[in-house]
Parts: sequence; structure tokens; C-alpha cells
Amino acid sequence: MKQDNTFLKTLGFISVASLLNFCAYGQLAETKERYIPQKVYRVPEGNDYNDDNSEFSYKRMIETPNFAAFWAKEYGDDPMANPDSAKRFDLAAALAEGERFYNYFIDTLKFADRGKSWSDKYKILIYVISSEDGGGTAFGGGSEHVGIFWAPPARINTYPYGTFAHELGHSFQFLVRADGANGAHGSMAEMTSQYMLWQVYPEWMTFENYHLVSFMEKTHYAFLHPTNMYHSPYVLEYWAGIHGKDIVARLWRESNEGEDAVMTYKRLTGIGQQAFNDELFDAYRRFITWDMDRIREVASPYANQHHTSLVDAGDGWYRIDSVKCPQNYGYNGIQLAVPESGTTVKLRFKGLAGASGYSMHNIDKAGWRYGFVAHKANGERVYGKIRTAADGKAKFKVPDETKHLWLVVMGAPEEHWSIPMRRRGQQGDEPPKEEQWPYQIKLTGTTVR
Repeated sequence: MKQDNTFLKTLGFISVASLLNFCAYGQLAETKERYIPQKVYRVPEGNDYNDDNSEFSYKRMIETPNFAAFWAKEYGDDPMANPDSAKRFDLAAALAEGERFYNYFIDTLKFADRGKSWSDKYKILIYVISSEDGGGTAFGGGSEHVGIFWAPPARINTYPYGTFAHELGHSFQFLVRADGANGAHGSMAEMTSQYMLWQVYPEWMTFENYHLVSFMEKTHYAFLHPTNMYHSPYVLEYWAGIHGKDIVARLWRESNEGEDAVMTYKRLTGIGQQAFNDELFDAYRRFITWDMDRIREVASPYANQHHTSLVDAGDGWYRIDSVKCPQNYGYNGIQLAVPESGTTVKLRFKGLAGASGYSMHNIDKAGWRYGFVAHKANGERVYGKIRTAADGKAKFKVPDETKHLWLVVMGAPEEHWSIPMRRRGQQGDEPPKEEQWPYQIKLTGTTVR
């Protein structure tokens, strides 16, 4: 449900700031230190915060218990009165939500320990940066021991404040390291920020639906592949459902040097490679209908949207298209025609590691998981057995009132290895080799839709 900010807006921008600082929060806004590092990205060198003519000044600032937020000079003393609508923003309303995010990220997600963190001492700094048209990129991190994020007006001027939550997530990731932990690396940064955003806005799949649309095109990519780092916090959601909401923060706070998130997760949970493959396959077959407790209802409009591409291989066999072939822990959702209730559908499966037209990388580590999923008219899900044989069979009795029938196939390597990460904008190096686990299927009692 959209938050009603009418009360805040009718008070006016400056009076809302006063309300936040002195009425709603009393003197709490003064209990943490507003520390500004010597050098802050996007802040001019020598910026004098006491001079109203500086790019950023104390006159153009709001403080709350956990934030000190500045806006650039071009937006004026009252950004809500800016004649350019693209450059208007109600920072007080955004900060009210930000306080909710902040406390949730600490108290529920456990990205910091109260009493043992730099976040106890210093407020997060926010800079609403200059923008020619009000738009542009937001980004988060920190400096010295202070979490900081930067955003143009367009990223924080409309409810829901998803960008605020996402970038604040990056600030907490910075603080994890400032507090002495190794932290997670690579695509986990963006994936985690999307996960943190999703926790405070369960309707994320709706208001940023383009990420889901993109993920539906890319489910075959490896888990932690950078192409999906903004699109797919779903495995983190699944893990939180198993181990509790603090598991994601633990992947950051308890990681060891040289580990990726899979290595850290396996060590923390004591799970081996084969069981890890089984677990991720269970996650993926649940993604077909978003069958996870916290989001089952809110994500229900997006059930049964997976799709892939198969090539007719003759004699009733269908081979996965090379452009959709699963990598390590990547998967395909294959929609099947729903036969009469009680029909036993049968599958012949053949793994084709090393086949012509597919990647030959690490083919000695090939593996697969596959199985059926039925989604009934009443919303109930029925899952078939998880199969592992590279040359195997499976069967599944179609339940009464089945509305959707699926076959799910996942790349399940015998051994885990990390994805090499390239820095943004890096040129010259050859892209890292990427594995593929091709396969073909033959069905009896149903057909591919």
C-alpha cells in the first residue's frame, strides 16, 4: 500500500525538518555524531559547510537520529519549491522511511551489532548531488568509518524509496568492513542491496518489475553471475527462509579471505556440494511459482512466467538451446502441456557435457538436477523427486486440478569454483571462460508448450 505523505507535505519542507528533529525525535537527533570525513566523493575540495554559498552547507541539511542529509546548492533552500519539478524532493519524507530501513537493517537483518559498530557513533551521510535534469545514478559506500550515499533528486523523490533502501544497503556493506569483517565481494554487493530493499518493500517485484522480466531471460546464468546481480536476490530470500533473516549479513560478517558467497555459505551451514546442489534445485523449483513463505502472496501474480528455448533434436528429443544452456547453478523452467489428471508423465534425460556447440570448460565437473512441478488451481504445489543421473529417467503422476505443469533442469557441478570478476569498464582482458551443462529430454504423456 502506498504511504500517505499528505500530512508531511502540508506542513511544508522546513517545518517538516523541524518536526523530525525536535518533535518526533526530540533530542535523539543529537545523540550520534555528525562526522564529515576529510575527503568525500562528489564534494568539492575545501567545501566550507558553514558558508551558504558552498556546494553543500549546514543551511541545506536535515538531521535525524541516524542521518545527516545535505543537498546541492542548485536546489535552493527549499527543494520542494524548486521551479523545476524534476529537481523537487521531499527529503524529510524520504528520511522518515530511511529511519525505518536503518533500524531494520541493524535489528532484523543484523548488518551491525549495536554497541560494537561505528554506526553507534556516526550518522550516515547523504548527499543529494547536482544533476542537469534531476536524473542520474545513485551510489553508496562510505569513507573513513562513516557510511555515505549519494543520489540525484529523481532517485529519492517518489515513494516507494527503493533507491534509498538499496544505496543504504551499500553503506551498511561498507560499515561491515569498517567494523572489522572481510565482507562479501563481486556481484554479492548489488544482489545483497536488492535483497535488503526487498525486505523493507515486499512489493519490490511489482514496482521494479523490469528486474524480474530480465531475470526470466537469464535464469540459465550461474548463480552470482554479474549479469543477474541486480535482478536476482531470490536465492538469498530462500536461504533466509531456511536459516533466518540474519544469514545474508552473516555471509558478509563471517566471510573469509578468498571465499565467494557459495563457499562462505557452505562453510557456515556445514553443507556439502551434492546437498548444496539439491538445495539450490529446491529453491529454483519454488521460484517457478514463488513458493516461499514471506513473498508467496505478494509474488503470486508472477507465478508461472518462466520460459526457455529448446531445439528439436529428432526422434522426440528436445535439446536445450545453446543461448539458454544452464551454467553452474543456472536453471531452465520448461512449461509442459497439462494432460488429464492421473496421467503419469515420463521423462528421458541425457546430459551432454562436451557436446559440439556448447562450452567445453571444466566438462569433467558436469552435473545436473531435474524434476517436475505441478501448480494446482487452488494454489497448492506438488513437487516430484529430485533426479541427478546424467542419463536417467523420471516419472510424475499429474495431480487433480493441475493448472500448470513444469520440468525444471539445473546445472549442478560436482565441484564449486568461483566466477572471475572483471572491474567495471575494464578493457583488454579476455572475458572469463564460462561453463555450460547441455542436455536433451524426451517426454511421454505430455509435450513441451
